[in-house]
Amino acid sequence: MIDRIAAGEVVERPASVVKELVENSLDAGASRVTIDIEEGGRSLIEVADDGQGMSPADLELAVARHATSKIKSVYDLERIATLGFRGEALSSIASVSRLMITTRRKEDTAGVSLVVEGGRRAESSQLGAPVGTLVAVRDLFFNTPARRKFMRAVSTELTHIQAWVTRLALARAEVQFVLRHGRRRLIDAPAAADLSQRATAVLGREVFEHLHALQYAKDGLNVTGLVSAPDLSRANPKAIYFFINGRFVRDRMLQHALMAGYQTVLPHGRFPVAVLKIDMDPAVVDVNVHPQKTEVRFGDTRVVHQAVSASVASVLSCAPWLKSARSYVIRGSEGSEKGVGNPRAGQVREALSRYASHGLHDKAGQGQWSTPRIPQPVRLPFGIEAPAQGVSLSSYNLVGTLWDTYILLSAPDGMFVVDQHAAAERITFERLRKQAESARVTSQRLLVPVQLELDAGSVARCEEQQERIMALGFEVEKFGETTLNITAVPALLADAPCAVLLADVLEELAQSYGSSSWESARLEVLGRMACHSSLRAGKTMSETEIRALLEQLERIDFAGTCPHGRPVMARFSKTEVERWFQRT
Repeated sequence: MIDRIAAGEVVERPASVVKELVENSLDAGASRVTIDIEEGGRSLIEVADDGQGMSPADLELAVARHATSKIKSVYDLERIATLGFRGEALSSIASVSRLMITTRRKEDTAGVSLVVEGGRRAESSQLGAPVGTLVAVRDLFFNTPARRKFMRAVSTELTHIQAWVTRLALARAEVQFVLRHGRRRLIDAPAAADLSQRATAVLGREVFEHLHALQYAKDGLNVTGLVSAPDLSRANPKAIYFFINGRFVRDRMLQHALMAGYQTVLPHGRFPVAVLKIDMDPAVVDVNVHPQKTEVRFGDTRVVHQAVSASVASVLSCAPWLKSARSYVIRGSEGSEKGVGNPRAGQVREALSRYASHGLHDKAGQGQWSTPRIPQPVRLPFGIEAPAQGVSLSSYNLVGTLWDTYILLSAPDGMFVVDQHAAAERITFERLRKQAESARVTSQRLLVPVQLELDAGSVARCEEQQERIMALGFEVEKFGETTLNITAVPALLADAPCAVLLADVLEELAQSYGSSSWESARLEVLGRMACHSSLRAGKTMSETEIRALLEQLERIDFAGTCPHGRPVMARFSKTEVERWFQRT
């Protein structure tokens, strides 16, 4: 019973088993790790490696509670250098499954096998076996029906497994990783010479082409890795990978530091693709704060934060997309070069240069990074109220536009400021919603199919939800294990980048579907799709286009906000404006 309770902390789902077993393989010095899965890990999880193996005596102890060969003394707890060290994993897994371990050391003439069912150990036996260890976990949670009942669909569990194998493969580029689900090979990452080669194999060449290397070293703290250009972003932080001394971790401070480096060049709500490895003295980081060992505590968070944020900002400040003034967030006017006629692009480059150069050297001139000051948002002196519903915008005088982002309208009793992107987003969302409620979103076929490269789990998820994806206006065909052919897109979004659009839709489906009904999940997906409207902030609009946009805004069920909750427009009363200039 005690082992089953402990298993609740260590073995959350099949992916937890994969993580613990593969980490043991890496600690054993394996150069090749093969993971075979059946039914999303429900019926079988098998991990085979070519590591150093175990002696018969060590195998008996391996499934005992709190027995570990990775800690020799109390001093080792202060400088943990292995991925596993608590001695809980195999014991916990054995208590909630039918476990078989087969292992052989190089110096032994025969291997040894041990079977444990639900925590009850059977006798071990000798047999022929290759050097290394094979662990087979069958019928996970067979004796804990409450936990088994909460296991998700095969595709969901497989997605979590693939995510962990991806993390471990990025952590150890020199090790070959193979992940199979039945007869399908989901990950095949040969041993790589460096992180760049491994990122290409695991994340895909299309992603890798947008990644840029960074490197920082100071006083025993090393930061290396890859970060994406601003043109490659995701709707959530799942493509951000942090490793501390080879261990994948989730840490809000590290994510904050990374995002600080992207300040001003990445839209709000978007996240980069990043693989950052931080190597430091094990004595100044505590990894023993969580049973699953995915959280850490730093002795000095300030030093780590400065190293990450400043090294990322340094890469961005000298990257080729900024040198050519081609910010993918703020675009110059058509035909302009090097930011001519576009002061905002120059402001971005200037801000990034200041960010990267600020505090590059300490008083001793040793290259210590320091955190730049983040400018505070400008606050208007008085409150802003939204317009009343049913207001006729087309009846007001068009003053012009501000920064090619905001439409200015004058009225007898005040002034309206309309966010052109939020307005277009709301219009598109309402049109998509009405089409979806009537039957399905109207599609437009593409003359030439567009290919989208994804991981195998996402492709499988797309196949499972084919009907819903078609109802959203997409027509997609499988083209290999990790590639989709997009043959039709929603007609209202025909000008949007369809590969990015579909990738975001699949991400939204993965997050929403299963935790809520399809009706509510569909609204989230339609909101994400509407965000890809061709009208963006920074696009110059003619008076005719502005008038057409305002007329369309009047004809929809206008709630005053975009689908994500941002206000579409704000009203400044005449009294408030006069108060600014002390005319009252």
